[in-house]
Amino acid sequence: MSEHLPKSAMESDEQALAERGPACSPCDLGCVSLPARRSPSESRPSQEQGGGTERRPEGGHPARREPEGFSPEQTVGIHPRFVTPGIENQNRPDQVPEPGMWCRPDWIRLVGLSSMERRVTRVIRKWFGHPTGSNHGAKFFDAGVEWYPGVLLSKGHSSNIVMVDLQGSRLAIMEPMDAIKLMTEIMMMGFHCTRIDLAVDHVMQGVDLYNKALASCEAKELCMMRRYSPDPEFDSHGKPLRKLLKLGKRDSDVCARIYDKGLETKTLPEGLWERFEVEFKGDRANEVCMTLIETGDTFNETLWQIIIGSVDFRLCNGRSELKRRPRSKWWSDYIGQSYPLKIKPMPKESSLDQWCEWFRLSAARRLLQLAEIMGQPPQEFFAQLIVGLEPANTVVPATVEAHALSNRGKK
Repeated sequence: MSEHLPKSAMESDEQALAERGPACSPCDLGCVSLPARRSPSESRPSQEQGGGTERRPEGGHPARREPEGFSPEQTVGIHPRFVTPGIENQNRPDQVPEPGMWCRPDWIRLVGLSSMERRVTRVIRKWFGHPTGSNHGAKFFDAGVEWYPGVLLSKGHSSNIVMVDLQGSRLAIMEPMDAIKLMTEIMMMGFHCTRIDLAVDHVMQGVDLYNKALASCEAKELCMMRRYSPDPEFDSHGKPLRKLLKLGKRDSDVCARIYDKGLETKTLPEGLWERFEVEFKGDRANEVCMTLIETGDTFNETLWQIIIGSVDFRLCNGRSELKRRPRSKWWSDYIGQSYPLKIKPMPKESSLDQWCEWFRLSAARRLLQLAEIMGQPPQEFFAQLIVGLEPANTVVPATVEAHALSNRGKK
């Protein structure tokens, strides 16, 4: 795929890869046993109702959020509606977005069983046509199929899974709602999300995000994430070549990065294009995906609320309770009147024994009582309750154990 990219974009990709560190195994995230919070096939409000895979080609327009009637210098702290820009102009990896504030998903990773490979391939071909190449796939996989730019299907994993990566270069040229529709279509096969990155770009808005966030961290105002790591780079004359602030641990379920995108892509001088990017993994990623799927018309605003809900900056006044620590003025001005939405971890799934015990204690006794009142055998009453239902197709610890017991009994 690299032969399609200009040299500057390739260098920027390699730099971003080095900053992000090695890709983690999808199995390290517990992806095989992690279920969706609810099945994507359930009815939801309609829109009218209201490895090598870690390479990240740069640039592209996210969903735009810019006030009307204000100059870029006047937009700090103002949070009006979002406006989707012209997608037809979003085809250059190093293209600078128009002045304004832009939000979009910047990476989506979906994992499913190997038996789903043909079905998911058909879906991807329906959206993007024939594959444009092949490679070694993501880390821990043996092979990969590419749809240029930015779509990778990795296969050949020891845990019998396949993985779909919708990378930033592809999401930059898709309508955000189309990306969500594609993600939903894949998840309905039984796939679940193990990573999603959300990004907000400030282009020529004068927010000075990097410097304010770094000063706030040094003043011990960082909350919800326990560590920060500034990673700037300068030339011999002291001119900044990179301004990067990492928040949280790279291998945790939630981490964030604040950096100067103009410097990274070598397209704009310092301070003119800054990005605030949050990466969700594991069960948090699946929760974010399900939340975005269900939002309908409020998709863009919800995405922004999730980003600002991932971290907080509050005055260090000696109090340990967050509610007793006022927000830092710069952060309060930045989020404006928006309500931060915190994505909480999913409850741990029950084992087979735990699930059976839950059923006995919470449902079985009531089922027996109702069957007795109705004058029916419990089996007949239960059969009536499940008429028309289809078996769930998500993979959870209880189903994994059930498969293991079933296979053991067949030997």
